[in-house]
Amino acid sequence: MNQPDIESLLQTARARDLTDDEWAGLERWLDANPAERVEWEAVDQLLAALPDAPVASNFTSRVLEEARRAEAPAPALGQAVWRKLLAPQFRPIQIAAAATLAMVIGGVGYQSHLNQSRAEMAEAVASIAEFTPGFLSDYEAIEAITQADPVDEELWAALK
Repeated sequence: MNQPDIESLLQTARARDLTDDEWAGLERWLDANPAERVEWEAVDQLLAALPDAPVASNFTSRVLEEARRAEAPAPALGQAVWRKLLAPQFRPIQIAAAATLAMVIGGVGYQSHLNQSRAEMAEAVASIAEFTPGFLSDYEAIEAITQADPVDEELWAALK
């Protein structure tokens, strides 16, 4: 046996118990390498000197409970989420969500009202722009208005 074979054998020993043939191969390798046998026995003695790990008195019941919990079907995800969201502990979040929804609906309604008002105003301006009185098309009349006599102060005072 070479070093990679021994490494794979040790990997197998960590995963499961070795078979009789594997133990025999390991013994042959340890016989061929006395320095490795000394290390192997030193590690074996250290492991034997370790104290046993304490086991809780309710170990069996805890293991069985965990097995039952693992086998139990999980609750439906959608149902559990809605139940949790409707729980009283989430009441402030529910109120905030309702207020936000009301504000969004109100904002959309107000924006719609503004758009409608602007459209009506644009129609009114367009209808006024289409109507052109005859005196506005006569530029001489417009110029005559700007050349009118200045205001007569005495007449203005008398009218007051």
